[in-house]
Amino acid sequence: MTTPAHDDAGAAAPASLPTVDRHLASHVFNVAVLVIGLGLLAWMVHDLGLDRARAVLRDAGGWFPLIVALDVAAMACDAAAVHAFMRPEARMVSFWRVLAAQASGRAVNILTPGGALGEATKVTMLVSHAPRARVVSAIVLADLASFYLSVTIVVLGVPLTLLIADLPHDLQVLIWIGLAVLVPLMAGLGVLVHRGAVGSLVGTLRGLRVISAARARSWRDRLAEIDGHIRELQAARSEGTRIGLVFVGASRLIAWGTLVIVLRAIDVHVTATLFVAVVSCGVLIGWIAAVVPLGLGVADGSNYALFDALGASGAHGLFMTLLNRARSLTIAVLGLVTMGVGHTLTRISLARRRRRLLAMRRRRDGEDAP
Repeated sequence: MTTPAHDDAGAAAPASLPTVDRHLASHVFNVAVLVIGLGLLAWMVHDLGLDRARAVLRDAGGWFPLIVALDVAAMACDAAAVHAFMRPEARMVSFWRVLAAQASGRAVNILTPGGALGEATKVTMLVSHAPRARVVSAIVLADLASFYLSVTIVVLGVPLTLLIADLPHDLQVLIWIGLAVLVPLMAGLGVLVHRGAVGSLVGTLRGLRVISAARARSWRDRLAEIDGHIRELQAARSEGTRIGLVFVGASRLIAWGTLVIVLRAIDVHVTATLFVAVVSCGVLIGWIAAVVPLGLGVADGSNYALFDALGASGAHGLFMTLLNRARSLTIAVLGLVTMGVGHTLTRISLARRRRRLLAMRRRRDGEDAP
């Protein structure tokens, strides 16, 4: 990606020889996140214990490689959605680079609570290759589409599960609290997207006197493209947005198929009630547990109680939690390796482009010399 031309000394260079933006801030951010991610990964592996991990993998048997392969396939669909949402600028960046960014962000999200750091990682992995506004809006579109689909399933499945199954009181309270937070959040996001999420944020910062009126106008003008693109989730969808939504749906179908295989791997008889409960109440429990990395201490007891109430043993719920952690750590390892390789290749590519431009500039200066 090239930017308006300025040389290192700040002097204007001819438009025919633009400089290459080195994206030093993104470079520093990615290196810092990679180091933090590796540290957290080592801590989690140590905390969970290698002996326990080996036991889980041994009990899962040959199902585990298939489960991880399906996880990667779902992640590839998520990357394809982001790539489609980036149209027409998608031609500037390959699908494989977007997949590397998706894997990197997923790894960081697994290892850190909240998910914000992983989404920022995806952006910094791609801004060297496509316009920042399009990268940001494509990632936000993918996240919102996936979130809306998940919430819809949860809102439909949770009441049905609570009507069919007699869940423990404490677990019911936890689920209703989560649902009470989730539904208004979904409605609020819908209103925010319609009004312009980024513009509303800028307006809030201006209202709190955090930024000046001039800066607020400048930011609104520069970020208007992001709001316009995100609104395609609700109306006037472009072809890229429609294709992206198809890939989001495909990712979810693969995830549901993977769930069935996971349940089979832990020797649970899959019934309609169990499946609906796990894709609704189980997902909601997972979101609540996400306040701590890998849901340590939160997901264990909740899944134990959920499976026990649904006719399977609580031990099955506990083993599923441990198996999901092993899956997550495997994806985290793959993602961090991908991040390291992808970031290194990007820096090499930028350095080569910069050297080529410098060589062209020297040749031009030599030809212009008297």
